[in-house]
This record gives sequence, C-alpha cells and structure tokens, in this order.
Amino acid sequence: MVDRQSRRTWLLQSTSAAVVALLGSKIARADEDAEAIVSTGHSLKDPSTFDAVMETFFRENQPLGASLAVGYRGKLVYAKGFGYADQARTKPVEPESLFRIASISKSITATAVMKLVDQQKVTLDQPIMPLLKTPYLPDDVRQWVDPRLATVTVRNCLQHTAGFDTPASGDPFAMSHQIKAKLGKSFPLSPEDLLQFAFTRPLDFAPGEKFSYSNVGYLMLGQMIEQVSGQPYDQFVKQEVLQPLGVEGMRLARTLPEDRASGEVEYRDGQERTGRYVLADEGPAKVPFPYGAERIENLAPVGGWLASASDLVQFTSGLFFPAEEPLLSSQSMGAMFAPPKLNGKQSPPTAYYGCGWMVRPAKESLLPWTCWHNGSLSGVSTLLVSRADGVTWAVLFNQDTAPDGQPLASKIDPLLHAPASTVKGWPEGDLRSSKP
Repeated sequence: MVDRQSRRTWLLQSTSAAVVALLGSKIARADEDAEAIVSTGHSLKDPSTFDAVMETFFRENQPLGASLAVGYRGKLVYAKGFGYADQARTKPVEPESLFRIASISKSITATAVMKLVDQQKVTLDQPIMPLLKTPYLPDDVRQWVDPRLATVTVRNCLQHTAGFDTPASGDPFAMSHQIKAKLGKSFPLSPEDLLQFAFTRPLDFAPGEKFSYSNVGYLMLGQMIEQVSGQPYDQFVKQEVLQPLGVEGMRLARTLPEDRASGEVEYRDGQERTGRYVLADEGPAKVPFPYGAERIENLAPVGGWLASASDLVQFTSGLFFPAEEPLLSSQSMGAMFAPPKLNGKQSPPTAYYGCGWMVRPAKESLLPWTCWHNGSLSGVSTLLVSRADGVTWAVLFNQDTAPDGQPLASKIDPLLHAPASTVKGWPEGDLRSSKP
C-alpha cells in the first residue's frame, strides 16, 4: 500500500464540547459485561481517561493491537498497549512493543536534514541532484528526460513540491514488477533502482508549483543524507537525532517475519490481501502484503522505521521541550514549520505541509503550532500529534483498516483530542523516571 496523507489528518479535528459529549455517550453505552480488552502498561492519575477511549474504540473497530503513549510538556504520562502483538492472539501488546511507523518516518528524516543544515553541510534551497550518492543521469542536463530535475531543491523534497505526483504517475515503491522489467533488474530491487526508474519519467509539474504528497522526494533526501554525511542513513539519524533526544529503541524495519526485531509486533492486513513476491526472482506465488509483496527496506527514509509509541513521544518531547541544549537551532526549527511558497507565493497560514510535518499555526499558546504526521502501510496505521498546548501522543496499530475500510489512525484521531482537552490538572511525574 502506498503511504498517503489521509484527508482526516490533513485537517486537524475539532475538540469541541459536542465531540466530548458524543464520546462520553458512546462510552456510557458500552456493554459493561463485554469481554475486557487486554491491556498492559501504566499511566499517571489523570490521563487514565484515555483508557475508556481505547477500550470503546477496540470494541467498535476490532483492531488486532495498538499502543498509545501520551506526553505533557516533555514528560511521559501515559504508556499502554492494547490487544495483541501476534495474529494468534497469545501475546499482548506491551508499551514498548515496536511497530512499523510508516510515513511518520518522514518527520525523522526531515529532522536529520535540518541537522545537516545546522552543521552547514547543506542549504534548503540548493539543488539536490548533485548531492545524491549515485550518478543516475548523464552529466549533460540537456540529455535528461526532464531537465527541470536540475532545479529540484532540498526544500522542494521536504515539502512535497518537487514535481512528483503519486496519483498521476504512481509510487515506485508499489511498482516493483514494472521497474524490474523496465530496468532489466533482478529482485530484490534497491532504493537506487526506484530512483533510477523515477528519473526516467518526466516530472508531473514544475518544482515549486504545487504540493503533491510523494515518496520520491524523501528517497532522494535519504540518499542525500548518506552522501553529505559520509554515513549510512540510519547511522547518521541515530547518532545525530535519536540518541541526543534520548530515543534508544528505534531501528529500521525488515520485511520478512523471521527478520522481525526483538519486541516487534506482527501485522495484519485488514483486507487480507496477497500479492506477488518481490524479495527474489524465485519465491512463493502469493504472499501476505506485509510480508513480501512490499519491500520495506526500500522505504528507510520514507517509511521504514520501527518505534514504540513511547519512543515517538520521547522524540517530540526532546525536540519541542529540550531539557538541555536544543537539537536544532531556532532558525532551523522555524524553517521546518514554515508554510511553503508555491509559485513564489507564501501559502495561506491555515493547515499545510511544512518540512516533514503537517502544521497548523497557533496563537497565544505554548508552542506556535500544532503539528502531526500519519502513516499507512499494509498492516500498519499510525499517528503522531504534538499540540500547541504541550500535549503530544503517538498511537500505533498493527492493522491498517477497520471493518468499514477506514484507516484506524484516522478514525481514532478526533477521539483522542477529546480526553487530551478535558484532563484537569496534568500530573507532575514522568513515567520514564518513576514507574508505578
């Protein structure tokens, strides 16, 4: 499945009294005699109201498992697992269970790019093609399929304004068999193969003309990070972003079940789809989508990270509420959350995609914006939110859709805003340092 921004997470949902009242009525109607939802973990006193949301959501939408972590002003106040980590339903999800986080990975990649900016190794408005580690195209730009590629900047890739339009031309990640035939390659394909294929086709629009969510730009950014830093992508991210923020558990995902990381959940495609194998030229005729019909190793900077919900709350807490030296300069933070300029004009300051984050500016609040990112892969639905009032949460599902076909993260998004807005007196403690 192609990673895409859902319309529901594009427009941040209201947390009005009507939503809170509706949520309360649903909880009140829940069958008190129904089988208890399996849960693990801890919360400090007041945020335990999130329990009711999750339990009701599980009864109504039947996900396999989920993990929810909540932070307030840089402190972890809630970390729980719900449901099951395996399809046999024998292992409960734990607070530190690892999930594929899909396109939330773009926020991690964007932060790494901003770190390179602070290190004065790149600038946002320089062309990115000379910074890629593989010479995909002839030296003479006039021989390129689309010479406009030479004008694509680092910022264009970060903001999805580079000229790649997934609805118009497709996502190379989901076109493995076409790429194999076009390039005469063998399976498994590499990220370099995906980019080489992308550059054999004209851009869908002039760079900077409009926004169109696409994975190609973030594949380019991953290549750029390796070339400029002289390190593997994941090594640079861990060393320069995750470790300084106190995030220790994150790592890149692997496709096959036998390669799962310790503590990683299993994934269930909500539609039980199967597809052709893409990990070798010879293999099973059909495989479950999460385990061989897509090669997640190709998605590293795009959607390839594993994390627990607590890891992601730690990431946002360290970024927005640093205990010591901030990870990024104020200039880079401002650039990351600034609205894009489309056709040279600043976009209206409502909701927009900045550099690796969806952004909604806020006035007279703790932070100048609310930001978020969702993620979707077969067997995966995820959401990370950091609100302007200092509340942040990550919710990760090891199933992509509910029985009605809707992404689970999109369905739970407005429901989590309700308890986040009604907690009376957030606790002072921090689960990272004082577990019950």
